[in-house]
Amino acid sequence: MLNKLMNKILGGTVNTTENQVAAQVTAEPVAHTAPATGEQKQPRRRTTTRRPAGEGRTNHDGENTSRPRRNANNRTNTNGGTAATRRTNTRRNAESDEGTERKPRQTRAPRGEHGENTRNTRTNRTRNGQNQNRSERTNRSTNRNSHHDQGEQVELIGRTPNGANKGKFQIIPLGGLGEIGKNMTVFQYEDEIIVLDSGLAFPSEDMLGVDIVIPDMSYIIENKDRVKAVVITHGHEDHIGSLAYLMKEISCPVYATNLVCGLIEGKFKEHKVSPKCLRTIAAGDEVQIGQVKVGFIQTNHSIPDSCAVYFDTPIGTVLHTGDFKIDQTPVDGRLMDMHKFAELGNKGVLALLSDSTNVEKPGTTGSESSVGPAIKQAVGEAKGRVVLATFASNVSRIQQAIDAAVFYKRKVVIMGRSMVNVTEIAQERGYLNVPPNTIIDVDVMHNYTDDQIMILTTGSQGEPMAGLSRMATSNHRTVELAPNDTVIISATPIPGNEGAVGRTIDNLLRLGCNVVYGKDRGIHVSGHASQEELKTMLNLVRPEYFIPVHGEYRMLRRHGELGVAMGVDPKKVLIGDNGQIFEFDKNGGRKGGRVQAGAIFVDGLGVGDVGNIVIRDRQQLAQEGMVIVVMAMDKASGTIVAGPDLVSRGFVYVRDAEELMLAAERRVDQVLEDCELQRIKDWTTIKQNVRDALGKFFYDKTRRRPMILPIIQDV
Repeated sequence: MLNKLMNKILGGTVNTTENQVAAQVTAEPVAHTAPATGEQKQPRRRTTTRRPAGEGRTNHDGENTSRPRRNANNRTNTNGGTAATRRTNTRRNAESDEGTERKPRQTRAPRGEHGENTRNTRTNRTRNGQNQNRSERTNRSTNRNSHHDQGEQVELIGRTPNGANKGKFQIIPLGGLGEIGKNMTVFQYEDEIIVLDSGLAFPSEDMLGVDIVIPDMSYIIENKDRVKAVVITHGHEDHIGSLAYLMKEISCPVYATNLVCGLIEGKFKEHKVSPKCLRTIAAGDEVQIGQVKVGFIQTNHSIPDSCAVYFDTPIGTVLHTGDFKIDQTPVDGRLMDMHKFAELGNKGVLALLSDSTNVEKPGTTGSESSVGPAIKQAVGEAKGRVVLATFASNVSRIQQAIDAAVFYKRKVVIMGRSMVNVTEIAQERGYLNVPPNTIIDVDVMHNYTDDQIMILTTGSQGEPMAGLSRMATSNHRTVELAPNDTVIISATPIPGNEGAVGRTIDNLLRLGCNVVYGKDRGIHVSGHASQEELKTMLNLVRPEYFIPVHGEYRMLRRHGELGVAMGVDPKKVLIGDNGQIFEFDKNGGRKGGRVQAGAIFVDGLGVGDVGNIVIRDRQQLAQEGMVIVVMAMDKASGTIVAGPDLVSRGFVYVRDAEELMLAAERRVDQVLEDCELQRIKDWTTIKQNVRDALGKFFYDKTRRRPMILPIIQDV
């Protein structure tokens, strides 16, 4: 029996968390789910006072629990253990601090129902088919990251009573402040909400296994009946990447320009979201949404059809620049509408929210059209195939690459799903001019010589699964790079990606390729305004209040200083972080309370079921490995009838550490004997004693702290 259990454990993938939910989570963050069997639905509180966002709210398994942990002896069921087929409840020996994390209180089923104590440990929560309900509840607050002082007591607002915000205009960033990416901002006049952008961020290297990071949308979901519209500034992933997740939870129109609507339609199709909510607008349009008039202004960025957005409210005009730069010679010929910004400035702008990404860079940002000659020169010097990697959404860059290919009579092969999707949508909607027979399928590429081929691919940021990274490691299924090939990396690394990009370049050079990269080659310019352009924006608009957005905290502070230098009253420069309410009324503007904000991790089909503690588990597994302790126990007598057997994964190689593992088994035997002498039959206590003793033993012998998972089989 013990051998079968061991085979079952090792035959598949060992869970990184000790009591991981079996069901895949398909619900979106903060989704409201029906109560599980035996539970009573708890009425939603309209205004609550909570601890600061970012404080731990999840238990070791990433699930919401009803109370802080209690003594192990008080948490067992009436039978003193778990059923034979039930997943075992285990915890890590190194995470004793988790017991201090506070959990949201939830309504419990009456005690004694189903013959067990409902204040039981997580082991008992997997009964009666409640896995899915529990998994969906975890989405509400799996991961609450915040940058404000954790010790500060702040009122967190979920939903205010109707009419409580009369005469007030509130700006509530849910993403994009103190960080790069996952941009999302709520603009609320009285009880009417307009959401600006719904983006994502890519995980950092320590977010093991996470696919993408999206904003915590709790506030929007709790007020979804008040949401009148979603407005999109442009089509980059950090502005539209989480829109499909949002639109599964709310119902309202989405206003975006032509190209952006095309990109959103593709995302909606993947997520099975209806595109009927999309409303196509153009720069220069104005739309009345409730009591607010929303206008769109042409700007320049590294993707066409980018707009700034202004909100004309009864108490004043608020302007959000979106991502922008001032490009005097844009590739598509569409100049930024400086006159409209000046017109708004002359009428009076209550508050300006401006892009801070490049505020640390002096001077001005180069024109996108300056990249074309550099690409053309690199292509002209190439002897073999040309592989050009850039952002898939940079349609202007793709246009210039195709122009260079046509000039040198090369055929173009598009690789990478996002690159293929964007080029197809841009062609269909008239944003990409490609001569007939220029783009060919990868399957016919072998019909041409190397000097007749250009490959456009993704992977400019060193993404492991992207086309260029696969080529660099000789893992691409159709392209094998040769020493005669030229690789052009037409991008600069996003902060945090420098290491991955460097490794990709190293691998390409090892293959003998000629790699063209770096700022000095002129093959890339930023899409964000530098200091002089930011000054120009402040001069044109002359806002009463200034709120720097879209940047890490040092960037926001630097932009605030720039605003003061341009004449903004220092007291009216408002710098905050995600969740901060900036409130305006007839008496002026100020920082108000806070709403729940942070990050939700998306891992596979699971949205929000991976939180900080699960990530810590993964980090511990990656750094220290794990040891599984398997034993069989007679529940009635509390006697161990088989085992313990120890299995190591990522900790030590057992064949080279037989003496260590045998000594560890003897240590476990001693713990079990002590439990029998003390008549301890409670499985949770036994497991904790095994975990503590074995953790101390391994640390004394190896100075490592592997994750220890005791598993007891009932016989």
